[in-house]
Amino acid sequence: FGVCSFEAPVQALREMGRCCKPGGAVLLLEHGASSLAPLRWWQAHRLNRHVDRWGCYWNRDIEGMVAESGLRVVSVQRRHLGTTVMLRCEPAKGEAS
Repeated sequence: FGVCSFEAPVQALREMGRCCKPGGAVLLLEHGASSLAPLRWWQAHRLNRHVDRWGCYWNRDIEGMVAESGLRVVSVQRRHLGTTVMLRCEPAKGEAS
């Protein structure tokens, strides 16, 4: 877990892709916005309290940020009412160092 705490998460994901070895993968285990609408509402409702207490934006669209960063999702799994996301990603072609 870490993308939830970065002030510039898309930039951090881009840097992960840039630093990835050729043929390597970026593995992410993150918590983010639930795939269930009622829980997603509750996460948004409690966001400020959660950020103040834990420094974590727990309702971020992790898959959306990964796509925006240019990383290519190879596999994705969700657990814990859709709040935990496990992603295996690859850098865009020609991006790995």
